[in-house]
Amino acid sequence: MVLAGWLALCIMLHVEIGESTHAAALWISPYRERAMTSPLYGTEFANCSVLVVEDNAINRHLVSAMLGVMGIGRVEIAGDGLDGLEQIKTFAPDIVILDIMMPRMDGYEFLRHLRADPAHGDIPVLVVTALGEKNERAEAFDAGASDYVVKPIDQREFMARVSVHLRTRLLIGRLRRYQERLGRDLAAAQSMQEGLLPSPAEIAGIEASYGVRMSAVFRSSSELGGDLWGIIPIDAGRFGVYLVDFSGHGIAAAINTFRLHVMMEKKLEVAGEPGAMLGRVNQALLKVLQRGQFATMTYAVFDVVRQVVTFAAASAPAPAYRRPDGMTTLLPINCHPLGFIPDVSYINVEIPFAPGAGLLLYSDGLTEAVDAEGHFLGEETARRIGEATSGDLVSEIDVLLARGCAFDDDLSAVWVTAR
Repeated sequence: MVLAGWLALCIMLHVEIGESTHAAALWISPYRERAMTSPLYGTEFANCSVLVVEDNAINRHLVSAMLGVMGIGRVEIAGDGLDGLEQIKTFAPDIVILDIMMPRMDGYEFLRHLRADPAHGDIPVLVVTALGEKNERAEAFDAGASDYVVKPIDQREFMARVSVHLRTRLLIGRLRRYQERLGRDLAAAQSMQEGLLPSPAEIAGIEASYGVRMSAVFRSSSELGGDLWGIIPIDAGRFGVYLVDFSGHGIAAAINTFRLHVMMEKKLEVAGEPGAMLGRVNQALLKVLQRGQFATMTYAVFDVVRQVVTFAAASAPAPAYRRPDGMTTLLPINCHPLGFIPDVSYINVEIPFAPGAGLLLYSDGLTEAVDAEGHFLGEETARRIGEATSGDLVSEIDVLLARGCAFDDDLSAVWVTAR
């Protein structure tokens, strides 16, 4: 109320605007030194900016003086709503101090225009006005006001409300910058993870060297996933293909795919024996996986000389096997997942792989996807894909997407056909 009394005195004495500004500075100066050394403000708001939209010059100077006491780094002035909107086009304040009754454009209209602006619609607005009726407050909040102070201004309340909104704004800014940095880091990590996958050139080399056709799909449910597949050339007549699905999603699952990629490079002495390979990987994962983490995996060795494929699986979805005559069946193997219990023996299964035969390896992201009616696709969908595919697995998945199927889990699938 001291501020209101001082303002009334200035008006009664017909103080000129320039003199009132000087008087405001003199009145506020005893508090400035204390404020700048006070733990309440200090330099907390030194990098903050405020736009004061007020048509009354004396009120503008008083509000600016109080903002100066708070240590606000930048204060800009607008004489009405139109002027304020023009300034915001080139100057994005951390908060707007807004009067309601102004010429050309009042505060209500200013609020509606501001909230409709996608670039600046989140700027907090503290309405400072002589309008104190409930319906007037409600109209301001309906238009988009963040807070409301009734004139005559109470200095302590005004500063407290401004500080609350500025602190919130600063916190949101820090969170936004953290999210942006995290987004960049995740994008880089995603690129690195995708770099673990066989390149088109590597796939083409396998096709040329072994007389097969390959097609693969890899989709993460988030920026990072727990799926991975790879190729291991063994000798002139054999190559291996593995597909792994780690439990969970995100960073933890992705880190485990990097671990497995390194492990597979170190187990090449058993690359020709799928069961032995899974046993070695299981023992290695037991040493590094956290409690509750595990992986499902299928590893298949294609022998183009003997025209057979030998595979072993660790709790993975049943591979879909298409015979040369087109008949397609599922080949389930029930074994423990990797990283779950020690000393597991994984069984080898050998099947013919003459020209025209095909084998589909996939993660449960395919079978646990839901169709447009909310039903799980199930392993039968994998069988139908194996039966129908012409070799372009990506097109088959795109057909499911076009039918309204939703893939909420990481999805990876590899199709190998003998030519």
